[in-house]
Amino acid sequence: MNLAKKLLRDQDGITAVEFAIVAPVMLLLIMGAIEMGFMMFQRSHLDGVLRTAARMAVTGDTTTNGQDGALIDAYVKKAVPLVKGGSVDITKQFYDAFTQVRKPEKKYTDTSTPPYCFDDVNGNQKWDTDPSRTGLGGADDIINYKVTLTYDALFPLVTNVVTKNKQVTLVSQITLRNEPFAGGTDQQVKKCCVSAAAGNPVTCT
Repeated sequence: MNLAKKLLRDQDGITAVEFAIVAPVMLLLIMGAIEMGFMMFQRSHLDGVLRTAARMAVTGDTTTNGQDGALIDAYVKKAVPLVKGGSVDITKQFYDAFTQVRKPEKKYTDTSTPPYCFDDVNGNQKWDTDPSRTGLGGADDIINYKVTLTYDALFPLVTNVVTKNKQVTLVSQITLRNEPFAGGTDQQVKKCCVSAAAGNPVTCT
């Protein structure tokens, strides 16, 4: 009996047991805080690079931008990654007016199956939910420059628990109007109709 009481009162080693219980949770919190902090820093850096790239794009200067913005893309891909193995995806789209940005083309019927008619804003003879065209556009066009950065997480165990993914993906985009430099014409908007006939031919006027 005395031995049992003595064992119950014995506190030797309790600190080690408590630390073993608390340590995993504490380490997860620390790693999560570091991961989140780095993610916020990387996002801020990405936004800064994107703003510089957009300012280059709106000038229309091919000596600075390269053909179809190739030099801008090269600058972004070099400046964005702060970690090894990060991949950078760049999308350049343009519109003739701000009213077209990510707006579906006007449709004259509610049906999604032919026959139906619509306003073809980008000239591809298809109804689009986003009538953008690829590239930097011309004078006074509206350019949307988008950068997607994907990199391996610093602590993949933490991100895998939270997001079910061992990689982090950050997206930043900016929409600006090009300067009134020489060159560039607006796409003529045409009314196109998709027929119910075999092959669904399209006629535009």
